[in-house]
Amino acid sequence: MNLLLSLTEKCNLRCKYCYYKTSQVDRKLEMNDEILGKAIKLGLERVIKLKHEFFNITFFGGEPLLRMDAIQKGVNLARSLVEFRRSELPERFELRFAVNTNGTLFSDEILDYFEKEKVQIYLSLDGPENKHDIARVKIDGSGCFKDIAPFIPRLVNMDATVLSVVTREHVRGLADSVKWVFGQGFRGMSTALNYDGKWTGEDLDALALEYQKMAMLWFDFRNAGKDLYLGTIQDKITYAVLNTRLKDQSCSVSKGGFGVAANGNVFPCSRFVTSAPGAKYVLGNVLSDGLEMFSGPVAKDLCHFYESDKPECKGCAIKYRCSAHECSCTSFYTTGSIYGVSPEVCTHERILVAICDEVLEKRRAQGEFF
Repeated sequence: MNLLLSLTEKCNLRCKYCYYKTSQVDRKLEMNDEILGKAIKLGLERVIKLKHEFFNITFFGGEPLLRMDAIQKGVNLARSLVEFRRSELPERFELRFAVNTNGTLFSDEILDYFEKEKVQIYLSLDGPENKHDIARVKIDGSGCFKDIAPFIPRLVNMDATVLSVVTREHVRGLADSVKWVFGQGFRGMSTALNYDGKWTGEDLDALALEYQKMAMLWFDFRNAGKDLYLGTIQDKITYAVLNTRLKDQSCSVSKGGFGVAANGNVFPCSRFVTSAPGAKYVLGNVLSDGLEMFSGPVAKDLCHFYESDKPECKGCAIKYRCSAHECSCTSFYTTGSIYGVSPEVCTHERILVAICDEVLEKRRAQGEFF
């Protein structure tokens, strides 16, 4: 199970595509120690109830490295709570930690700590400097690549995973950016599209060409015996090979995960998290509610979403591999409802799945799947 903690809404960047720029518009609130403690305790209670064999705590923001104090407190508290309740946990239980960061606040001391505590790093990096600095800018509008670059060799050695966002301004040359990331030595990355409702047919044609190049890059990696993960391509292929669906393989919500905003409000996943009044899909609050929130009306609505198909997707051959159908987060932030279907997302998924299926057929022709 994954617990996501929004330690702070403050951020030292003003990324042009940030999906929190409206939901965390004040960028002031920070999670206090009481909420931090109760969130971790609630997460562990849920792990015990669901009999999960792992508990992953992801430190999130804003920019979580602005709250290294909270990260350290969270790690220490989680370890002590797990030790205290060890007898209630499965024999092979594992406690894990992760951090999603823009990478601009690293120091050797911070990386020493993450290495010691085995914190998995998810690094926002959109490619080389000329690509990364298009959208990932500081408050003064300047690029931030130079703040990350000195730490790239060490991040590679720590097996950090790269997460890249693709905008209409980034799309041309995307495959070269992916190749550059792997050329630095990173072994895992994934890209995500910035759905802004403004993708034109010309933009999508350019994206399709880049995806074809990325698919062949992944294909060449596999043929060369390189164990590199390119989630954009590999995940779609995995769903087809295993005859499974995105909800079952990649969604932490369907496995009991949840996110906690800086004010203690509990949400199903990262894209929902906000401290803004009147927020949708609030399950409860860690200060006032316990495990019963996971059987309340919002939780029941989420269960209905995961147990049903969207009428708009009836008859679609790829619906179980499509984020427009399967992902509540994507549906919510593109349509305002977990039940909505964005035409932009739908078109994107059809393009990507078709390209991935072509590569899969080539792999099958060689007698291999992965």
